[in-house]
Amino acid sequence: MPLVLISSNRLEVLAEHLAAVLGEAPVSPLAPEIILVQSRGMEHWVSLELARRLGVCANIRFPFPNHFVGLVFAAFSGAGREAPIFNPQRLSWRIMDLLPGCLEDSAFQSLGNYLADDPSHLKNFQLAQRLAFLYDQYLLFRPEMVLDWEKGREDHWQARLWRKLMAAKPGPHRAALLQDLRQAARRRLKRPEGLPQRVNVFGISALPPFHVEVLALLARHRHVHFFLLNPCREYWGDILSRREEKGFRKRPGRGTGALERPGEFWNPLLAAWGQMGREFLDLLLSQDPEWREDFREPGLDFLLGRLQADILD
Repeated sequence: MPLVLISSNRLEVLAEHLAAVLGEAPVSPLAPEIILVQSRGMEHWVSLELARRLGVCANIRFPFPNHFVGLVFAAFSGAGREAPIFNPQRLSWRIMDLLPGCLEDSAFQSLGNYLADDPSHLKNFQLAQRLAFLYDQYLLFRPEMVLDWEKGREDHWQARLWRKLMAAKPGPHRAALLQDLRQAARRRLKRPEGLPQRVNVFGISALPPFHVEVLALLARHRHVHFFLLNPCREYWGDILSRREEKGFRKRPGRGTGALERPGEFWNPLLAAWGQMGREFLDLLLSQDPEWREDFREPGLDFLLGRLQADILD
């Protein structure tokens, strides 16, 4: 079954569609509905809107994306969440412990030069914190790269340090869990146990590709609906801010001619402030979803409405 993407320029319209989804095909009365949100404030607002439209809002859970992804991993592979050591705060202490023993390796010469004058170990501690943060981002945004490191396909110091971290067999990390999920989702013929029949993602403005892929894999076995607030009903994934447009013109082979879509036809607010939104929209569209739209005219009686109308069109 495909991922369903419902977009609108009004949050209350998205709430109408969410209420319709929950009302048209209710699941078992004892099974909770799952609505992924990104803040407790959104949870409170959605609860009030559903109660107003359906008469009651009960037996609904509002997990955050990270928590729910762990439940998906557990349902498909049984491995559950990633090992606690990969929490950046814990990982930084492990890195700090390993770094002094790595400095004799010629690959770590640059780090050795940096840490040569560090009697208080403050530099070591700060460097370990920074590296733990970077490794956490690699696991989320470059999982294939980290898996290649573990196979020995890179030999720079970051890859070597990562292999030293993994030598202690600390448990699964999110990149390995995603790899297992891909395999399990493709070969499993029956639906995984322990997951709700329907999952709704409401009002989340951006998610990493990691989370989107997990939800797209889940959509092969469960109904997954994305309710996306979208300020523009036209496709706006290829607009550029003024800074991006200047960089685009300076690329080799572009020359100095006009762009295919001149910037004067783009809404400047949508171009300047919408980079994250357009990248997230493109990411969702790359999953080939069933796309439904319900855009509403904001009205022209007030200045804010005129601005919203200009962005909408």
